[in-house]
Amino acid sequence: MVVLQQCPASMAYVVSANMDMKVPDYKLEASISKIFASEAAWYVTDECIQVLGGMGYMQETGVERVLRDLRIFRIFEGTNDILRLFVALTGIEVRGFLRLCFKPFVFSFFCSSLFSLCSKVGIPTGLSLEGIVHPGLDNSAHLVREFFLKDLFLRARPCNEQFHLKRVADAAIDIYAMAVVISRASRSLSLGRPTAEHEKLLCQTWSHEAFERVRENLRAVKSSTWNQSFANMKLISNAVVQNQGILAAHPLGF
Repeated sequence: MVVLQQCPASMAYVVSANMDMKVPDYKLEASISKIFASEAAWYVTDECIQVLGGMGYMQETGVERVLRDLRIFRIFEGTNDILRLFVALTGIEVRGFLRLCFKPFVFSFFCSSLFSLCSKVGIPTGLSLEGIVHPGLDNSAHLVREFFLKDLFLRARPCNEQFHLKRVADAAIDIYAMAVVISRASRSLSLGRPTAEHEKLLCQTWSHEAFERVRENLRAVKSSTWNQSFANMKLISNAVVQNQGILAAHPLGF
């Protein structure tokens, strides 16, 4: 729950910095932040109710109202489903390369002078974070760097395959979250903040888990097994729509 709180908080600082610096285009970062924050808040509140047990469901704790109020955030200001398509389709508009995560300004708010990269056509193969990210976070920074050295989103699927686009968007969201959390922790470590080691722990934990999810999502985009699974889902949904209900009969025959 604490790790999930750290990520959207870090995103909020970066998007706010973009606005303060009069950056003309930060809609991708804002979209990712909205998706991530609304879903993280829902998960954390649901977990809180689970921890409290039956009392979490009662009005006395106040959490049940928070859960009800949070539900709308995944719908308004752009439903998260549509925003995911926006993130994926905008990201692959230039030869399939995701341009959002490392614009020059993304890290600059936290760690002066990071990633002076061109956001139009790609990432140089010689990209290095040495001397930019705090040495204590080199391993986490390396995980982020790995994806960009492999022409990450050149493997994106055609635009009408929404199952695949969701995978692409989820990978982008995780990578962006890794970037902003690394940036925040790096700044805390460099300034010797009292909470720096704790932030480092949060960063390392998130980076490892996000890395595994990104790798799995990108693997699924090109996986024949997942392609077949997605094709099956289309057949199932079409059958249910045509039947106006579930097709499978009761297994006992009555």
